[in-house]
Amino acid sequence: MQKALNPVLTVAVGVYNAEKYIHQCMESLLSQTFTDYEILLVESESPDNCAAICAEYARKYPFVRFVQCANSGDTANPRNTAIAQAKGEYITFIDADDLVDKEMYSTMMGCMQKDNLDVVYCTCYRFFNDDLETKSTRNIKEVFCQNREEIIKDMILPLMSNLEAGYEVTGSMCMAVYRTDIIREGSLAVIQPKIVFNEDNFFNIRYLALSQRARAINRPFYFYRRNMASITNTIYEHTIPAMKRFADEAGKVARELGISEEEISLRNKTRFMVSFSAVVRKIFDQKPRKEAIKYVKDKVKENSIDLTYTKKELSCVEFQVKLFWILMRYGLYTPLYMLVKVYSKLISR
Repeated sequence: MQKALNPVLTVAVGVYNAEKYIHQCMESLLSQTFTDYEILLVESESPDNCAAICAEYARKYPFVRFVQCANSGDTANPRNTAIAQAKGEYITFIDADDLVDKEMYSTMMGCMQKDNLDVVYCTCYRFFNDDLETKSTRNIKEVFCQNREEIIKDMILPLMSNLEAGYEVTGSMCMAVYRTDIIREGSLAVIQPKIVFNEDNFFNIRYLALSQRARAINRPFYFYRRNMASITNTIYEHTIPAMKRFADEAGKVARELGISEEEISLRNKTRFMVSFSAVVRKIFDQKPRKEAIKYVKDKVKENSIDLTYTKKELSCVEFQVKLFWILMRYGLYTPLYMLVKVYSKLISR
C-alpha cells in the first residue's frame, strides 16, 4: 500500500499504557480505504511495552512515524506534540485504546475537500472494555454551516451547553478532521483538563471561532472504548475549579463573537448544572453514604457553588438533572443519595 511522502492527512495516535489495545487500533488504521495519510505515534513515557511496539511499527511502515513526549497524565502533551510534528495539511486524533471504521477517513476527507470545510465531525459507537458486541450508538444532529453565524448557532453554542433535546453534541477531537494551518496560525493548543475541564470541547469552541465552514455527519465511524477507571471517569481536586474555568474561558470566546451576556450566562449555568450533577453521581457511586454526603457538602462550600436556579435554567436540563439540582438546592442529600443508587442500578441492567 503506497502512501505519499507529503501526506494530505496526519492521523495522530496518543499512546500511553495501551499495550493491550494498540495492535487493534493500528490494524484499523492500516486498513483504511483512504491512503494519502501518515500515522504519527506519540508515546508519552508509558510504563508498559508501548514504546517498543511503536518503534516496530515505524520501522515496518514508511508512512508511520514515532515520536515521544513527556507524560502530562492526560491527552494535552501528546496532542500538542502531534500538532507541532504533523506533516499533513489536515490532522485528526485517535487514542491508542480505540479503533476506527475502515471508511472513516475516506468519508470525512471527502466531505472536507468536496465542501471546502474547515472541520468535519462524525460520531461514534461506545463499548465497555473488550465487549464490541454490546456497542451503543451516539447520535448527533447533522448540520452544514456555511458561515460564521451558522457555526455560532449550530455548533459553538451547543458545545457550550446543548439546550436542544433529542440529540447529542460531539466535542471529541478524535471524531473530527481539522485544517492544520488554522490550528497553527491561531496558536491553538490543547489545555490540560486540570486547568480547563473538558479540554476537547474547549479546543473545538476556539477552533470553530476561527472557522467559516463546518459540518457534522451522523455516521458512527469511531469506536470509543469506555474504561470506568479512565481519567474522564475520575474525580480530582481540580475537577470543580476546572469546570468553572471552562465557563470563564468559553465566555471570553463567546463575547469576542458577539454572543449576548444573557445567552452566555444561560449556557454556562446549564452546563455547570449538568456537569456538577454528574460529579455528584460519581461521588455517590464511589463512596459510602455519610462520607459521600459530607464530601459533596464540603465541595459545595469550598468552591462557593451557587445552587440556585431560574425557571428558564431548570427548563433547559433533563429531568434527572432537574431533580438532582432541586434536591441539592434544598439540602436533601440523603434522598438524593438513594436516588443515585436506584438510578445506577437501573442503567447497569
